[in-house]
This record gives sequence, C-alpha cells and structure tokens, in this order.
Amino acid sequence: MSIQSFDIVMWAKDGAWVLPTTLRRLEQVLPNKLVHRKIMVDDRSTDETREIAKSFGWEVYTNPESGISSGANFALSMVDCPYFMSVEQDLLLSKNWWNQVSPLLNDDKIGTASGVRFSSKPQAVHDLEKFVYRKYLVDKNIASYLSNRKLSSLTLGKTLDNTMYKTDIVRAAGGFPYMASGNCGIDTILVFQLLKHGYEWKVNPLCQSVHLRRGFQQILNHQKWYAVASQEITIKLEQLGFSTNKLRYGPKHSLNRLLMSPFVGVFISAKMRNPLICIVHPLIKLYNFMGYVS
Repeated sequence: MSIQSFDIVMWAKDGAWVLPTTLRRLEQVLPNKLVHRKIMVDDRSTDETREIAKSFGWEVYTNPESGISSGANFALSMVDCPYFMSVEQDLLLSKNWWNQVSPLLNDDKIGTASGVRFSSKPQAVHDLEKFVYRKYLVDKNIASYLSNRKLSSLTLGKTLDNTMYKTDIVRAAGGFPYMASGNCGIDTILVFQLLKHGYEWKVNPLCQSVHLRRGFQQILNHQKWYAVASQEITIKLEQLGFSTNKLRYGPKHSLNRLLMSPFVGVFISAKMRNPLICIVHPLIKLYNFMGYVS
C-alpha cells in the first residue's frame, strides 16, 4: 500500500514570526505532487499569519470557535483524502520525515504515525527532552529501574504537530477530542480513542524534528497548562473505559517529583553532560506543581 495523495492541515494563531520558515521546510520535505490540499484554520490572528499562508498556496479559514480542539475538527471536516497530515505552525519538519513516518501506515493496525520533536532552545531543555525519549523509547538500559516504562511510552512522542493519519479511522474514532481548555490533552485522549477502536499510534523516535521556541518561559508556561488539563484528561479516559489508577497525575505526585527534581536533575546532567539541566529540570517540575495548585 502506498499513499497516492494526502491533505495537510494546520491550526494557527499569530504565527507570522515562524511561518515562512516552517512552510518553506514543508515544501522541501514533502512530496508536493502527492499534496492534494493545504488547509489552515486560523484562530483570529492579529498579525500576518493569513497572508503568509495564502502566499504559500494554503486555503485559509477562520476557526468557528477557538483553540486547537475546534480548529483541528474544523480542518478534519474539510479533508477529502484517505490520508491527511497535521503540522503546527512552529514545527520545523525533519528533512527525512516523509520516508521515516509515512511507511508506518502500511501496517493495517496503525491508524496514526509521527516522529518526535525537540525544543530549539534552550539547549538544556533540548537535551532533557532527548534524555526522556531515550529513556522510554530507545535505550532501555538508560534507566532500567523504571516500572512505568510501558505506560509512559504509550503516549510519549504522540503529538499533533508532525503526524500522519488514516482519515476514515480518525473519523470513526470520533475525530479530535474536544477539551475544555481547547488546547491541552487532545493528543493523549486521541491515543486512547484509537486504542478503543483497535488501532495504534506508531512513533518513530529516530525521526527528529525541531519545535521552534521563543524561549524558556514559553516552555514553563506549557508545564502549567498540562497540569491544569490533567483532571479533564483523567475524566475523559475513564469515560472511554480505561483505568487511570496507574496514571501519575495529581498534586501529590507532582509535589513528590518536585522534591526529587534536584537529585534527578544532577543524574540527568551527568548522563547528558549538560550542567544547566540541574537548574532547568527543577524549574519545570516547579511550574508543573504550580499548575496543579492553581
């Protein structure tokens, strides 16, 4: 089985600072002769996002509500190919992405496939993220003591920003989950929606794209958002019929990770040979805990 054509969808908001770079990379990496439609759902940007997208040949529509949940489902409603791809405005696609990800969909059990991505800056966050992926997806010897490897690797790397889908399977699974926050936890719930319908989301950890970041504060803010969204994630998983007893969500677990973070930071710093991880790791755990408190 080979992909004869596919649509690309993107949800965007005030992405002018990065879109020329990411859209140009898409044109370099993807087989343009197979691209059927390029569909952008704009969340009422106040910059030149819409104009930039149109200059690259994208169809641009306005998000009927707000947030990724609405934008993703509105984009999905316009897809008319058996396959489609979602990419976010700040994702610089790996130059080998197409050859490393699209073949994964040849397996009938796979409904969705993606690569991984690492933050562009700061370098300490980039190295920390690489350690996590090595720990759970690549090198089983790096932390052999982990008892939750299988559970953690189930959702690790499964993001909406560099992903290929079988259209009918995603629609049959209920489309993209609607989250109250509009942005957080959509990919996590989609993993379990697919599982409930008998399909898997496959990740190739060797296909590594770049998540373009403005700075460290943006990453810290995301940690708070993830914590805030965790309660809704737990509720939705239970509604889908999955046990959440082993999920490490909640303020108690977050506090434990915060208290352990200085020691874990030293361990990871030694493994990755980057002393700044000693500072970065505890700060990330602090903001995650602040999210639960809020």
